[in-house]
Amino acid sequence: MKEISSVDSGEYKCRSSNEHGEKLSEALTLNVLYPPKSVSVSISPSGVILEGSSVTLTCSSDGNPPVEYNWIKGTSSVGKGKTYTKKKISSVDSGEYKCRSSNEHGEKLSEALTLNVLYLQVEVPERVIEGDEVTLTCKTSFSLSDRPTFTWYRNGHPLSSNTDQLHLQPVSREDAGSYDCAVWSKNLYSPEVTLNVRYLQVEVPERVIEGDEVTLTCKTSFSLSDRPTFTWYRNGHPLSSSTDQLHLQLVSREDADRYRCAVLGLRSPEVTLNVRYGPKSVSVSISPSGEIVEGRSVTLTCSSDANPPVEYNWIKGTSSVGKGETYTMMEISSVDSGEYKCRSSNEHGEKLSEALTLNVLYPPKSVSVSISPSGETAEGSSVNLTCSSDANPPVQNYTWFKEGGSSPVGSGHSYRAPQRGSYYCEAQNEHGSQKSAAVTVKGVWNSALYAVIGVTAGCGCLSIIIAVFCVRRKRRGSSADDKNQTQNVDPNAKDDTNTALDPVSRTSDDVYNTLAVSVSSETQFSQTFRFIKNSYKVHIYSFLLLCFILSFPHTDCSFQSF
Repeated sequence: MKEISSVDSGEYKCRSSNEHGEKLSEALTLNVLYPPKSVSVSISPSGVILEGSSVTLTCSSDGNPPVEYNWIKGTSSVGKGKTYTKKKISSVDSGEYKCRSSNEHGEKLSEALTLNVLYLQVEVPERVIEGDEVTLTCKTSFSLSDRPTFTWYRNGHPLSSNTDQLHLQPVSREDAGSYDCAVWSKNLYSPEVTLNVRYLQVEVPERVIEGDEVTLTCKTSFSLSDRPTFTWYRNGHPLSSSTDQLHLQLVSREDADRYRCAVLGLRSPEVTLNVRYGPKSVSVSISPSGEIVEGRSVTLTCSSDANPPVEYNWIKGTSSVGKGETYTMMEISSVDSGEYKCRSSNEHGEKLSEALTLNVLYPPKSVSVSISPSGETAEGSSVNLTCSSDANPPVQNYTWFKEGGSSPVGSGHSYRAPQRGSYYCEAQNEHGSQKSAAVTVKGVWNSALYAVIGVTAGCGCLSIIIAVFCVRRKRRGSSADDKNQTQNVDPNAKDDTNTALDPVSRTSDDVYNTLAVSVSSETQFSQTFRFIKNSYKVHIYSFLLLCFILSFPHTDCSFQSF
């Protein structure tokens, strides 16, 4: 056998024979040694290889003695053995695979097997800084025929985005974690990738009160190799500090701004310094502005600069009248006029506003008339009537009327009444008018005149009495003569029959019952009337004496017996 080959291997026997018979020898095994040949690679399962699935590569080879297998991807050895299995294969496993079969007589490489892994892959930026706008993209190694729905996960929890991109704007440290995406319709899942967020953070004290000394600190989420230069910003404007701390001495409310720091190209997000302070700039405004007329609604509003927010209390004079930022008075009246203040207070202090004077305008009210002098008034004397009223602005016009008349009889605050009667006044300003109740001026005649009238009336009564007396006396005389009876008459008696009675001309020798009239006033008047002589008996069945004295002031009248 020249150029013996593997096919020559086997058992060989020799058959010896002649004319007398034959015989076989024992078998001789011919084992031809040869290097590997016919090296091939197969894949299981066959078909499309999806990322995340398991794949097994198998190498087949003919060699003697038996061969050893080595798996090569590209130029790198990735495994040994007849089979090579990848669990949860990913896109990085895509490539050309070969199997090297070798024994002591040689080696041989298989043909390359191309492993094409269809995959989803989440792409993240290489460096992510807090505050940046970050987009994660779900990429595929193949074209999708339709527009599938994507699902995003962060730390295993689904997110709301359903496209191939996930936007984080702006990204924060809370966004750090593991992300993956999936296309359910294709049963494709991406491997998880980790999003690391680098950040700078400005730390401020939790509670800052005006007047405190405050230090802001710039902290990082990573180690700084050297002693870098920090930059501080206030409302976007750079400050002079170059260390990781910013010192504010005697902080004020003006320091309550936005701060950030920067180092090595990284910038922290802005933080606001919250400075607490008591109320300042407390003021009161009124709505509506302009004149305030009784019956309308008025709202007072208090404003104040403070942190934390304040509580408001409303004060009129020295009394608290309300709470809250606004104080509303519905149908305001004159009693609401006065000075109002607003007290603004929080845990850091309190402050009163300047007083706001509320001047309520209203028409005249409580209109009344007073008389001077009071009481009855003697004829010919003067009587002053004065009109009083409550109004704002003050009454512009006072008009006087006499009851029963339609035309004014006077004007002005005071009026001199020329005659008896009932009078009232009307007070008026620009907002309305009101009339007073009527008052009566009582006038009387003077004392002397009333006394004369009284005497005249008395004399009239006296004349009637004497006439009655004379008639009765005459009748008695006639009766006595008829009966021949005699009446004794004092021979010295004077004639007591008078056509007129003049009591003043009588002498004191005659004794009379006397009517005396006394008048006590500024004008003294006294007169005595004697009308019945004692020597006569007067038979009057009914006798009435009346005494009138009309005078000013009041006069007493009395009867006296002499």
